Amino acid sequence: MAKKRTSKNIPLPILILICALLLVTMYLSLSTLTLAIWGDSVMGTVDIYESRLDDSKAEPNRSRTVSKGYSFMANGKEYRGYVMYQSDESWPSLDDSETRSERIRYLDFFPYINKPAMLCEFDEMGEVAIIYHILTPMGSLFLLVLVLCTARGKKKKKTATRKPVAPQIIETRSDTDMFCSNCGNKLAEGAAFCSSCGAKIQANAPCVCTACGAKLLDDAEFCINCGTAVNSAVAEPMRSSREATSVPQQGGTGLVGFSDRYNSPEILAAAQMNKKYSIGCMWILVFVPLIGFPVAGLLMDDFPFGESLVIGVGLALIMFVVNLLALRRTKKPMWEGVVVNKYSKEKSENIGGDDDNWGTYTEYTTVITTDAGKKKTIVEVDSRRHMYDYLSVGDRVRYHPMFGTYEKYDKFKDRIIYCNVCNTMNPIQNDRCKRCNNLLFK
Repeated sequence: MAKKRTSKNIPLPILILICALLLVTMYLSLSTLTLAIWGDSVMGTVDIYESRLDDSKAEPNRSRTVSKGYSFMANGKEYRGYVMYQSDESWPSLDDSETRSERIRYLDFFPYINKPAMLCEFDEMGEVAIIYHILTPMGSLFLLVLVLCTARGKKKKKTATRKPVAPQIIETRSDTDMFCSNCGNKLAEGAAFCSSCGAKIQANAPCVCTACGAKLLDDAEFCINCGTAVNSAVAEPMRSSREATSVPQQGGTGLVGFSDRYNSPEILAAAQMNKKYSIGCMWILVFVPLIGFPVAGLLMDDFPFGESLVIGVGLALIMFVVNLLALRRTKKPMWEGVVVNKYSKEKSENIGGDDDNWGTYTEYTTVITTDAGKKKTIVEVDSRRHMYDYLSVGDRVRYHPMFGTYEKYDKFKDRIIYCNVCNTMNPIQNDRCKRCNNLLFK
């Protein structure tokens, strides 16, 4: 009995529920941080209050579930709010028409976002709650993207497996034999291949090409459709001649001309690994200031937490945009051009300390004009002038955006070659890089 195949796809209602929970979690933490930094305070009226004991031995601020309904006035209009949270708070329950005053925090430009002040002020929340509200949106966003990508990937895979294979259209045969000579299966009229064993029907037809099935002209030595030699005596010399001409005649055993190794599976895998490494570094550079500055604000008395949070978020956004632009450059198309100019310039800068403490350095610039007429420059400083020394005016180059490196067209007279994956200098006789062991573009 065949085993029933179970579907591993996430049901749509479950997927919607997971996404909704993650979005609500992000909203709660982000709204709390927003109210703590930019919110205004006003005295409100609590008219609904319940405190239920869940566990008398629970951790601090975890023993009770508190429900609270309140109202407040802002910009001449009354707003209402309702919250549920865990706490040790055990106020007496409110009777009918009984109220209690409490300070409410809200956004002046959008008062519908509001909470009791005790839930969204840094002094009241504590360090653990602050770190929790900082990390929760990032973790929820990561899980949301992961869930959506997983669901989307399974949908694409399912669609791809169901896609029908396009039928091959072959020239119809002219013989009248309606049975396969290989397996004896009955053939449909005009069939080029047997539907049972796949054998080619025209293999023995005298006026049909054995390669593509096209009808041959009388006394033809070659098929006009695919160019295959009809006579076996002619086919062998033509094959050897074609193989001889398929190898490009390059001087220096492949040192003249752009390499096609950039499209090899090994190099493509290295490019993918390089991209993953760049994405990992990007997230590290984003999370370090986003977490480090708020933690420093909590631990240092002379560094206000609000100011540290703003600085950390600002630096994280800057690092995110810079790295995003760098990753975007790797997706740009490959271009070719010619080196048209090279020049160096002495520059000076203040290296710190006194105003008179200036240092000098040399900036080396290599100018390239692309085939599209655009101007590209390679700027290097002091001893790190590798491309300035490697390239000469008049050299034709190709830029590989997936690694951000350059390849020279004519390497015949060179004694060195740079690895386009890790930019390490190698002897010209090497076939692989001595550092990363990837293929050199030769």
